[in-house]
Amino acid sequence: MLLATAVVVAYLIFTAASSAIQAFQLGEDEDRLRDEVQGLQERYDRLSALRDYLNSDEYIEWIARRELGLVGPGETGIIVQSSATPVPSEGEGEEEQGSQAGQGQQQGRWWEDTIGR
Repeated sequence: MLLATAVVVAYLIFTAASSAIQAFQLGEDEDRLRDEVQGLQERYDRLSALRDYLNSDEYIEWIARRELGLVGPGETGIIVQSSATPVPSEGEGEEEQGSQAGQGQQQGRWWEDTIGR
C-alpha cells in the first residue's frame, strides 16, 4: 500500500511540475505576443496617420508645387536656368581651355540626360 501511495504521489508531483512549467511557458508566450500586438498597433497607427496625411489637401498642394511646378492663384512662378558650360576667363592657356571645354561638354551631356533633352 505504501508503494502504491508513493507512486501516486510521485505521479501527482510530476504532473504538477509539468503543469507549472507549461503555465510558465504559456505566460512568456502571452507576454511576447502582447508586445508584438502592441508594436503592430503602433505601426498601424503610424501608417494610418501617414495615409491621412497623404490624402490631405496640404500634401497634394505640396506635391503639385514641388513635383509639378504648379503655382496658386495670384502667385508668380519663377524658372531658374543655369549655364551648362563654363565661360573661360581671360588669361587661361589653350590647354586649360581645351580640358575645360571637354568638361563642359560632359556636364552638358549629364545635364541633358538629367532633364531629358
